Amino acid sequence: MRAIGVKKGDVVLDFGCGPGKFCIPAARVVGMDGRVYAVDKNPRILRKLRRKANALGLRNLRAANCLAELTPLPEGRKCNIALLYDMLHFLDISERKELYAALHGVLADNGLLSVHLRHVKGDDAARYFLTMSAEDVAREIEMAGYRLLQKLPLKVWHAHDMDDGIIRNFIRK
Repeated sequence: MRAIGVKKGDVVLDFGCGPGKFCIPAARVVGMDGRVYAVDKNPRILRKLRRKANALGLRNLRAANCLAELTPLPEGRKCNIALLYDMLHFLDISERKELYAALHGVLADNGLLSVHLRHVKGDDAARYFLTMSAEDVAREIEMAGYRLLQKLPLKVWHAHDMDDGIIRNFIRK
């Protein structure tokens, strides 16, 4: 999390958080002065995530079934970083555009949209990314009001193991 820019006191949003592979480490990094908002549409996964966070003493992690439950963010805070890791391929183009716009509204002025693209053309393409490359998706994000700031080659959790990956950090325009 630190390698992508998460730091103590930050507000982080993990959209499509699943079992917490990214939001749990983010909650540890931001500490009690920060907040992590985990969003997933699966209520069973969110119940498990809440239990895990409580067992770990992470009182700074909040879970929700949809972004609308968090908009505006509690305490009037803005996000420093929004994570979209290995989940965009589940959304069609209209859902992705709606998500980019919603995140634009919750990100701070210099907030980062941090994206880990998987299942694109050339990488076990799936669902809505069968014909889209990672660069195609990056251009789509830029067209939605973001500018690519950096590409970070990092080991990233995927499925049940750490994988070589590229994290793309975009900044709000």
